[in-house]
Amino acid sequence: MRGDREQGVTSAPERVGYREALANREFRALFLGRSLSTAGDYLARAALMIAVYERTQSAGLMAVTFGLTTIPDLLGGPLLAGLADRYPRRTVMICSDVGRAVLLLGMAIPGMPLAGLWLLLIATRLLDTPFNGAHTATISVVLTGESFVTATSMNLQVAHLGYALGYGLSGVMVGWIGIGGVLVLNAATFLGSAALIRFGVRLRPATAAETDAGQWFVSLRSAVGFVVRHRRLRVLILFPLLIAIAPICVTLAVPYAAQFGADVAAAGVLMAANCTGIVVGLWAYSRWVKPTSRSRLMAPLMVLTCVPFVAFVLQPGIWAGAALFAVSGAALCFWIPLGAEYTQSAPDSRRGQLAGLLFTFMRVTQGITVVLFGVLAESFAPSSVIIGTGLAGLVLCAFLLAAWRVATSSTRSEQPA
Repeated sequence: MRGDREQGVTSAPERVGYREALANREFRALFLGRSLSTAGDYLARAALMIAVYERTQSAGLMAVTFGLTTIPDLLGGPLLAGLADRYPRRTVMICSDVGRAVLLLGMAIPGMPLAGLWLLLIATRLLDTPFNGAHTATISVVLTGESFVTATSMNLQVAHLGYALGYGLSGVMVGWIGIGGVLVLNAATFLGSAALIRFGVRLRPATAAETDAGQWFVSLRSAVGFVVRHRRLRVLILFPLLIAIAPICVTLAVPYAAQFGADVAAAGVLMAANCTGIVVGLWAYSRWVKPTSRSRLMAPLMVLTCVPFVAFVLQPGIWAGAALFAVSGAALCFWIPLGAEYTQSAPDSRRGQLAGLLFTFMRVTQGITVVLFGVLAESFAPSSVIIGTGLAGLVLCAFLLAAWRVATSSTRSEQPA
């Protein structure tokens, strides 16, 4: 070993555990704040849909309410993500948290008209993008290398746990403290997040060039052009297309259960299986997969996200179908190192906006696939739609892997102006 060091041989990077990542004071504040607000946010989203349905008895209006939680990404992602670079990132996160808390308190006002709820919901969701861009960019500065990969895994696990707990407990919480109480609770989680960030994260200056300040569309065009010119980034940003097939597990859970004459409880098992598999896969990947093994595992894991859907040709029952959904969800852990590389490949002066663009692309593609799956299920059997999605996913895997192989095989240095 000593001889290796004397000859300049660099040892392989070692895996970084959760404890080592949380030992960093700033990341600890960022992680705890995000965890707190994520759980409260998903709880409030589900509770709001319940409240809209109870008030209107309309499944369509409930669906509109759900859609309004994703539509703002189309506007907020491209235009607001750049705030994370033009202003100090700690300030952007605190203002986003406080702004969302105030808007949620407005939604909690008794007798708020449905149109008012929708407008406040849109405004609340618009603030997600600058927060996420600033949050990701700050973590990439606080932690680097393998530590950042571990941090990425931890944040993804929190997001999916928040989804499962929030939607799972929403009915109980609404019955206990009412929709107004749930919204106030969510506002409190955002204020708690703001406090943790204010006192736990160091204030750093804005990273964007002064000439870009205030030039919204110029900055956006420049960021998009940077991704297009950067060989690896323009391929990395396409990988969420494969992740976008995952919502089929939730979208078609109820129709698939009905296809077997099962009740809503069985559909709940199917919906929870994929999310559970994602959390387990993220944990196992960060716990056991060594950095040197990631490149070898990427292709098998990508294929494994799709093969369980093709296996629905066997018409599995509820429990077997849930197991297949769980396996597909666990395989999505292939994204951990790719997402980390995307963020770390971006220059710090653009990192907030580029992270926001990736977040927007992921949310929008998943929203589109949810609608597509629902439309297809109107004309075809749910199992047929699931099988077709798996086959399409395998074709997409082949394309992405070929593009990634070309991008990584080039030794030409990429330094776009």
